[in-house]
Amino acid sequence: MSSFVSLDLLNDGVSDLNRKINDTLQNLVNNVESPESAAGIIHGVIVDDCRDAHAAYLALPNPTLEQITSGAVRTPNPRGWMEYLWDCVGRAAMKVPADHGGQERLIGLLQELQKLPKDPVPEFSDGQMREKVLWNITKDTGYEGFPQWLCDLDQGNFSGPRQLEEDPNAATAYVNFSAFLARLLASGIADTNTLSALRRPSPFATSHQDRILLDLSLHEPYAAAAAQWIIYAGDTLFELSEKRVLVEVGGLRYSRALWQAWGVKFKALAESDQASAEVREFSRQALDKMDQCKKDGINPTKSVIEKFGYLHPEN
Repeated sequence: MSSFVSLDLLNDGVSDLNRKINDTLQNLVNNVESPESAAGIIHGVIVDDCRDAHAAYLALPNPTLEQITSGAVRTPNPRGWMEYLWDCVGRAAMKVPADHGGQERLIGLLQELQKLPKDPVPEFSDGQMREKVLWNITKDTGYEGFPQWLCDLDQGNFSGPRQLEEDPNAATAYVNFSAFLARLLASGIADTNTLSALRRPSPFATSHQDRILLDLSLHEPYAAAAAQWIIYAGDTLFELSEKRVLVEVGGLRYSRALWQAWGVKFKALAESDQASAEVREFSRQALDKMDQCKKDGINPTKSVIEKFGYLHPEN
């Protein structure tokens, strides 16, 4: 798909710097900017603003805490900028169709940001001026809060099955967002596993295939979203299932039986005359990907088990 996507992320009264980041993301998803050039632009905006704020802070003698908290005195806030970018990227992913090239370009942006030199920028935190390294998106840093921000976006935009059943726009956004989350997992950028529509509390995960077919209007948005996880992270999920990986203590353990159960549900949807054409197609694509995963086997070069610290038995 190559159609133009309008992100429309800005609210009234935003700064020129916010607008520059938004315009860069808009150009990125529509292939006007490359991931590398977009990363350079966004990085430059944040670095320059932090350094300018640092200089403004130093220019004022002994600013008070009240002046700082009120915003009367500028202070560098790189974490705030990264949170702003996480928010923009997540909301952009909701608007970029699941199979649109802009999704891969958003992934490319995050990969390019990680490649940038780890030069620190000034940061005012806990009443002190410190230094902060940007884009150190690793397990040790909690991925700079990126997965948690995505979780907040998920909870804030998709309030439950009834919303997705009654609001086609929300259902589409959820499918798009799921495709992006799956890509993040497969690419090793961030551990988004707990947000998968293949997992509880998603109705796709908790319902038997017969129940899904009896109440399609409720289940279809989750089935379509679940398919995205197979389509775009199938190789990763196949490995987790084959190795019986536990992604968090007390949480879901993947298994061959779970993988097979997904296939049974997708097969029922793909063959249903009552399911929508879109869900039947997504289900067929998921089944094709599952078959391909079995044929190809596990590719150790794409494994994320060690990167994300997942647990699995030795035999």
